Amino acid sequence: MFIKSVFLRITATVITLVMLLFAGQGATEEYDVRDSENCRMNFTVLSDAHIEGNNWARYKVFARSLQNVEKNKNGNGAVVFLGDSTMNGQHIENLLFHGGVSILLRGENVLPVLGNHDIGNGSGDYETLQNRWYDYTSAFFDIQTGHPYYYEVIDGYVFIVLGMETQSVNEMYMSDEQFDWLEGVLEEAAQSGKPAFVFSHHPCDYVVDAQGNETTRLTDMLAQCNREHDIFSFVGHTHMPLYLFWSFHDSDGFPEIYLPRLTQLAGDDNEIYKESGIGIEVEVYENEVYVRGRDFYNGEWRYDTADEKMCEMTYSLKNPVRQ
Repeated sequence: MFIKSVFLRITATVITLVMLLFAGQGATEEYDVRDSENCRMNFTVLSDAHIEGNNWARYKVFARSLQNVEKNKNGNGAVVFLGDSTMNGQHIENLLFHGGVSILLRGENVLPVLGNHDIGNGSGDYETLQNRWYDYTSAFFDIQTGHPYYYEVIDGYVFIVLGMETQSVNEMYMSDEQFDWLEGVLEEAAQSGKPAFVFSHHPCDYVVDAQGNETTRLTDMLAQCNREHDIFSFVGHTHMPLYLFWSFHDSDGFPEIYLPRLTQLAGDDNEIYKESGIGIEVEVYENEVYVRGRDFYNGEWRYDTADEKMCEMTYSLKNPVRQ
């Protein structure tokens, strides 16, 4: 396994260095959190990179966006990728994605989520592609869970990654084992006294149970937890552009933020679309969590043209964050 990991890292490094020459340099100016003196922790969330072996425009957006992620003067407690990091789960796509992340985000806490495209988008061999995903996340991010779900504690904050457990496109199958595991992790998160963060490729109401039936079990668990403790959910999959009235939800009893597709292209010529390169920055303060959109491709904070204001949201915390 060690030899395989070394081979993957060397191969990815060589391929990625060549592709970075093609991608060129992204935005070079540094940026900062809103209040660096009082910020308790901050992290970045991106989704749906859809790295494709023969689509260099998509890789260009991806590489330049990651370069800007690294320009945060306050650093990043974590960088989370909400799945569909690849288009087809192919080796070359995994090499480009993981190689790009390992070179451009060297030393960061990287948390990947398994998406439907990473395992064939409804038509691939689930076991083969899932094991391939495990190989790459182990080799590059040292994540060795044996499950598509896991959690990390970073600076005392619990980061919970949910995962689909069978081949599907628009639904996330969660086993009873994953639900039981999640219940225990939520209890641990509540005891921390700090807000917890849940990451899923699919929205939380896109879940089916062990019998294949639609279920509200996930939304019920998160809503129950959020009554007394602070929990935030971040989801991808829908490719929803980042706007205030579309992207910030709380209809299920907890905040759920929808992330757009990072590498949004337009037309047959794969023109880089104006909505491309968008992700979010999350900042935790003593009494609030502040979420704002960022255009990482151009190095600018996201402006909501529909509402004619910055694309940002402040959530008051039930429990103040202590140092």
